[in-house]
Amino acid sequence: MKVSVSTKGKPTITLDFPGKTAADVTIHDVKAGVTNKYPQFYATRQRLGLPTATDKKPTPLTDERKTLADYGVTDGAALRLKDLGPQVGYRWLFIWEYAGPIFINPLLLEFSRRIYGDFEPSLLQITIRNLIVAHFIKREFESIFVHKFSRPSVPLAFVFRNCAYYWGITGILIGLTLYRPAYGAVALKDSLINSPSWIYFWTAFILINEVLNLNTHLHLSTLRVGPGELRKYPTGFGFQWIVCANYFFETMGVLGMVIMTGGDIGTIVYISIASYFMGTWAIGKYRRYKKEQDPKVFPGNRWIVYPPFL
Repeated sequence: MKVSVSTKGKPTITLDFPGKTAADVTIHDVKAGVTNKYPQFYATRQRLGLPTATDKKPTPLTDERKTLADYGVTDGAALRLKDLGPQVGYRWLFIWEYAGPIFINPLLLEFSRRIYGDFEPSLLQITIRNLIVAHFIKREFESIFVHKFSRPSVPLAFVFRNCAYYWGITGILIGLTLYRPAYGAVALKDSLINSPSWIYFWTAFILINEVLNLNTHLHLSTLRVGPGELRKYPTGFGFQWIVCANYFFETMGVLGMVIMTGGDIGTIVYISIASYFMGTWAIGKYRRYKKEQDPKVFPGNRWIVYPPFL
């Protein structure tokens, strides 16, 4: 079995698999052969495609476990390789983007006196700092031990983009707007948003939604199926009412923080951006479920993500 592989800026290479047929050679084998010729093209950086007779977009050969025969690739076929650029593992992307707020929030609260002048932190400020740190430690736990990813990697540029969002919004922006004298102990003396009963109530509200969100992720991690199998749909708590209950509980936790702070601008920006993207992702998942499942069973009459609006 022989195939040729061409890519922009490099000579076409021929890969020979002696004694094997198309049914014996996997896409993984082909990628390994490319890497052997051009070490900079490691497996996750490659996207192989089979040109069509009509010269349209090549048929993507994405499943490394499938053989060339599975994709209709015959002996002597000419494959095309697209360089996806430097890649980073999906899990590492999440680990990096969630790490920032864990360290930035305590540092900004500690050094805010050097930015704004000396003041005593309020119970509200200390509580919000602790909740944000706990939230992102939870996300790190989920990224390492719970989440299962459909793709092995993403472009390295995503790390800088995502870190700019999480480190910038839930780290620096919230830190600069919330950890200032206007929210300090003196300024909030006898204020509702600094009263223990107010803070304890909304802390409980936030933590309950954090636990419910974790529960949805634990359930979603059990739904992964093999190639060619019908995708399972979620049925755990919350999913009987909302298609993307995980996004709903996530948003409710952030909403609790917005209310607790009396509408701190940093938390408002955070919930505005987060709810927009989670709503967009939820609509996409809803459409996919309707296409793949019996729509009377799932999604059925469920809300997509934000009852009673969506």
